[in-house]
Amino acid sequence: MANGFQLDRIFFSFALFLAAATLLIPLHGASQDDAPAKRVGIIFEGSFEKHVNSQKPVDSKLTQMVPYYEWDYGVRAFDESYWTDNRFTWERILSISERVGDNLMEIIEPMVVKDERGVVKYAYIKDKDPFLTSIIFSKKLIKKFRSSLGDSLHVMLIDRHIVYLFPANGMPITDYGPALVDEYRKARLPVSLEVFLVSEDGFRVIGELERGDF
Repeated sequence: MANGFQLDRIFFSFALFLAAATLLIPLHGASQDDAPAKRVGIIFEGSFEKHVNSQKPVDSKLTQMVPYYEWDYGVRAFDESYWTDNRFTWERILSISERVGDNLMEIIEPMVVKDERGVVKYAYIKDKDPFLTSIIFSKKLIKKFRSSLGDSLHVMLIDRHIVYLFPANGMPITDYGPALVDEYRKARLPVSLEVFLVSEDGFRVIGELERGDF
């Protein structure tokens, strides 16, 4: 891939399973300020952040998925006691995160950028919701943008609150490398410059937009 993308050929499909847990979960172990959880889910962060419980998306080097809970003063990453006391597993937290993403897809307002002919070039979403990056789990993401961007997307999680979406066919994302790198450098809560390929089968990291190239 041009402009600093390092591609691999390993295909990964995220299989998400429905769990019985609700999105409003009364967490036990109230040692952390006795704060009841409102929502729980995954927030994507840069791998430079340190957490006791996290996973990297398949083939990722620079991005991690971190379980968080929401309370009256924002969000907080799970500590080990919250994870074990409430019997969380990665299967369960991924399932919950899919539903968090589904709910967000119902309310977010994407901005669509078109060329002079009215053809959609890309879309982006800016939202203060702390779980915004969880939309990548939602099957509704492809459904919402299929008519304008196609059946597969290149998605960049520039910031916890900024998501860019490009059609995967034709690799138009490479035309916006300098602008994306610049926005990443200015981000308040940066995630990474890794590129996700998203389809109905799930998502995987396919490469990285190298900041040194621009």
